[in-house]
Amino acid sequence: MCFAWPENIGYLLLLMPLALILGYGLMRLRQAREAVVGHLVAEGMIRGVSMRVVAVKKVLLFCGIALLLFAMAGPRFCSGGRPVLRKGADIVFMLDVSRSMRARDVLPDRLGQAKQEISTISRMVAGGRRALLLFAASPLVQCPLTTDQEAFDALLGMASPDLIEEQGTSFRAAFQLAGNLLEPQSGHGVASGVKGEKIVVLLSDGEDHAGELREAVQPLKEAGIHLFVIGVGMHQPVVIPAGEVGEQVKRDENGKVVMTSFRPETLQMLAGDAGGLYFRSRADQTVYGEVSDRINRIAAASRWVMESGDREPLYRYFLAAGILFLLVEFFTWSAGKRLR
Repeated sequence: MCFAWPENIGYLLLLMPLALILGYGLMRLRQAREAVVGHLVAEGMIRGVSMRVVAVKKVLLFCGIALLLFAMAGPRFCSGGRPVLRKGADIVFMLDVSRSMRARDVLPDRLGQAKQEISTISRMVAGGRRALLLFAASPLVQCPLTTDQEAFDALLGMASPDLIEEQGTSFRAAFQLAGNLLEPQSGHGVASGVKGEKIVVLLSDGEDHAGELREAVQPLKEAGIHLFVIGVGMHQPVVIPAGEVGEQVKRDENGKVVMTSFRPETLQMLAGDAGGLYFRSRADQTVYGEVSDRINRIAAASRWVMESGDREPLYRYFLAAGILFLLVEFFTWSAGKRLR
């Protein structure tokens, strides 16, 4: 057995004072009855079964609370479980490569600004592995987790909207793929017992054509993955260039010029729902220094976590058993009053 939230195991220490309080209360109740009517009279007036019911009630209460506290630690049935030292940082950079990222409200364009932020953050963060995930309407793994900075930079330089045929912007599928990169279904490929803190860095102009933002980041939050969101762009609407060169701009089916605007509210919502941090990148104010500093602080705090191959959650059973014990305790109290 292993635990999903081992930091909550300490709450079980509360059972020691709880046992003392319940035992002391039972003793005081018996002493108070005898003090009022006397020992011999108490034996005649108060049936022995009544005190047994009170004792059973307190045992049920103790067991119910103990099971609920144990459930808070997230017990799991794990095969091949082992403690893993989490040190350094495994980072998945999620780069928006939708057509709107070609807008030139920052120079050379939004995509170029985002690439500069990614490359510098990757080099300033000490240790760990890097992965690059491109997304528009669908996601694409441009670079799996690697420690090869030169290869990572080379693949980053090739990132382009042309690599993803289906355009638009959808965060949900991209976040799901990022989570799979950091939390693979099996532990194969991990050579040692040391893994990095799990971090996702999203760079986008905030346009979202699919919605369901809260559902998109909830799995990351549940998995304990840190999210950093970097918004790139300016608020004024601008045209979208149709290609790398030339003066052509993107038009809709009616021939009207398509405009794009930076939408920070979308990115702020993503960061807030995931318990992450939001930053704004401008041509005259990059944020790679602040972001890399925060990631380095997270990576420097080594901690032990339990990781395993197959994981079967058991906390629901302990939670149900705890509630059942408390319900039985409640009805035992009613029965005890009828016996008095």
